[in-house]
Formats: sequence, C-alpha cells, structure tokens
Amino acid sequence: MTGTAPSYVETSLRLSGNPGQPGAFLPTRTEITGMPHAHALVRALSGDGIAQRCIEAALRVLVQAGHQPVRTVVCSGQGRQASLDFYVEADVVACCELDGALQRQLASLCTSVLPPGLTLSVRPLGTYVPDCPPAGEHGAAERLRRCAGDLLCRGGEMNQRLSAVCAYLAALHDAQATADRLGHLDQSLLGQGQEALSWRLRRHRSVEGRALAQALEGLSRAADGALHELGKPYGADHARYQLEQMQRFRDQIERFRSACSLE
Repeated sequence: MTGTAPSYVETSLRLSGNPGQPGAFLPTRTEITGMPHAHALVRALSGDGIAQRCIEAALRVLVQAGHQPVRTVVCSGQGRQASLDFYVEADVVACCELDGALQRQLASLCTSVLPPGLTLSVRPLGTYVPDCPPAGEHGAAERLRRCAGDLLCRGGEMNQRLSAVCAYLAALHDAQATADRLGHLDQSLLGQGQEALSWRLRRHRSVEGRALAQALEGLSRAADGALHELGKPYGADHARYQLEQMQRFRDQIERFRSACSLE
C-alpha cells in the first residue's frame, strides 16, 4: 500500500545539545495532508519492518472502508512510544468503528507479547489540533484554571479528582511559558514535560526558581494521586487544597516573571 502522493508535508524537529548525545533530539511532529505514502510514514518514524507492516495494514483498512486520511500526524522521539494518528472525514461513531477494525488488524499482525512500539488511531477530522506556538500557552492555562474551578463546584468524587488534575495542568502551562522565556536555560536534554521544567527552573539557581520547581512537583504528585489512587476516597477538601495551591503557584510565577523582567 503506497497511496497517492501527499499534497503537503510539514516536519517540526527540535534539536538540543550535541546531536551525538542521548536525548539530544526532542519530540518530532510530522504532518501529512492527503493520502500518505507508507514509506513516507516509515521514514518519519525511522521505523523498522514491524512498523512498516503496521502502517501498510492501517492504510489498507482505511482504503477498504472508503475513508482516506485527510491529515496524518506522526509524533516520535524523547524516549516516547511513537504515535500515528489518521484524521478522516467521518463522525465519531464511524471513526470508533474504523479504529476498532484497525486495532483488530494490528492485533492479528503483531502476535508478540511485546507491544510493537507504535500506536495507531483513527480520529474525526474535527478533533485535529495543530501544533500550537508557545504564545497560546497562557490561554490554555486560563481555560484549565476555569475548568478546575467549575469541576470543583459540580461536586462528586470524580469531578473533584479531575479538578486536581486540571489545577496541575494549568500550573504546568504557566511553568512552560515561563521556562521558555528563560532563553539561556533551554538546553535541556530531557525534552518537554515535568522533569524538564523542574530542571530548567532549578537551573535558574535562585530560591524562587527552586521553590517554583518544588511547588510544581507537589502539584504533579497530587494530580497523579487523584488519577491513580482510586482505592482512597477523594473529598472536596482535597480538590480545594490543590486549587488553592495552583492559585498560589500562579502568584509565584507572576512574581518570578516580574523579578526576572520576563513580562
């Protein structure tokens, strides 16, 4: 299965540090508009024979169902499992059925007890989100802050757990936007995410930077507990505490930005 020529290909590659060092290449996102060639996807993934067979099988499923991808997004790197998302013009129900057929095809193809190292999915075109620039992070943090408050007001254990998760994600966006402005601290070999942000904040070598890193790590642990410690009750006081901690983290961030002239 090769498909027709893609009408547009966009590749985003971030490089940090010495290319010869482990972790020097940060996450790569490749987007293909139109029906992709299997070999183009394999090349974007730096995949092996198993990846190629998985991709060819996925394209067969889509073509036989009459749903050629409108856009394909490939993400890989930073020690993460590579992902390949096909966006098609179909409703949610049809996409779920297509995704189920795709997963069954992959399950019959990859019989090892080990995962193939590549996840594939079929999604509605309406759920496609472009790779947003850092300028959009502030808006994302505001939305998550409102979401955390709304979930807490709704009541119920699950909403309270999700409120704590949103509070952490809001803080994470604020921390990312702040770390990105510390231009001389962007040589992290850890890539994006919690550990990288903590490391970059600590590299500021100030009490304020270390305090921010510790506060973010605390919010991260709380969100992890809210998500995974399902055997323990999670009351409204837990969520209110995390919401307050998130607001205090935001205040710390604002003071830190002012002190460092990052506004």
